[in-house]
Amino acid sequence: MNESITKSSGNLFVDLGFPPGEAAVLQMRAELIADLRRYIAKKKLSHAKAAQLFGVSASRVSELVEGSLEMLVSLAAKAGKHSIAS
Repeated sequence: MNESITKSSGNLFVDLGFPPGEAAVLQMRAELIADLRRYIAKKKLSHAKAAQLFGVSASRVSELVEGSLEMLVSLAAKAGKHSIAS
């Protein structure tokens, strides 16, 4: 198997082929979700406590925190990427 390594542009979504404007929004969203996950973990908040703090439902917190990886995989699939090497 011949694998090549391509240097990232710094934005995963650009690397996956999304238009620059859309890629910037998706990157910002991913970074905000990561920040939210770190904050919740650092404060050792349950989803219910985080929801109370943020004024949203616990299901919304779960959707944002746990659904982010699924969102990225879905976007990669839509971009035609089925593996890291694609």
